[in-house]
Amino acid sequence: MIDFDQAIEEGNLTLVGEFEGLTEVNEYALVILAMNLDCWISMEAEGPRFLLYAEPAFELAIVEEFRLYEQEQLSLPERAAEISFHRSGVELLLLWTAILMVTFMGQTESMVAKYCNSSEGIFGAGEWHRSFTALFLHADGGHLLGNVLIGGIFCVFVARTFGPVRGWISILASGTLGNLMTSWLHFPEGFKSLGASTATFGALGLLVGSSALLAYRSRSARKVGGFVLPFIAGAILLGWFGAGAGDAASRVDVLAHVMGFCSGALIGSVLARNTPASEDDGRAPA
Repeated sequence: MIDFDQAIEEGNLTLVGEFEGLTEVNEYALVILAMNLDCWISMEAEGPRFLLYAEPAFELAIVEEFRLYEQEQLSLPERAAEISFHRSGVELLLLWTAILMVTFMGQTESMVAKYCNSSEGIFGAGEWHRSFTALFLHADGGHLLGNVLIGGIFCVFVARTFGPVRGWISILASGTLGNLMTSWLHFPEGFKSLGASTATFGALGLLVGSSALLAYRSRSARKVGGFVLPFIAGAILLGWFGAGAGDAASRVDVLAHVMGFCSGALIGSVLARNTPASEDDGRAPA
């Protein structure tokens, strides 16, 4: 146990804050602990008041951190307003699923050859539509099912974040741009691909890009990691679901997943940057 009076008298401890409630003093104590520093709490009978002590050498740093913390707390309502939630757009998800299923049931080899993503077709023959139409073609039932189940989760989150219409336009734009970039990276080598996964990983990128920009807007020294963490989380999900079997025989187009993710992250950051805090996209919150 520490003798506060003796430690203060000897200059080993200094007062860094006085608080009226236990919750508040614990809150500021956590701020100090987050700095990897020690602190001590003392309660005075009169009041009662809670006194927060720390080592004198770190007093200026702690006071500055308290200032940053208080500034951040004051801006919380503003930052919370930046994230407006919309309807989940389940109707559009079901419509998208129905289109994929109907297209798959009527899919033929000639259709795949004409509308799949192709480096030679796009950059050699100028068939730019391929980067979009390839999103609606699938190799088999498992390929289709995986994109609908896993991708559907990301797509619903995007609709909740940006609104159903704007969200789905962004998802398809991310997938189209991702296919275009993938073909460009392969050209002039012959390359073909198909599937909605480029768009679904574009949806993941949209969430990551917008989250990273909002984290960056906090601009606190303690929040530097906030800009990086969304990308780390997105990369983990991309690795789990987008890397395929990890062997040479795998038919998973990992590059298309990565390009869709990067395209989505870029578009998501642009959308978050140009979305006013008061905008509700004309839709009632869920």
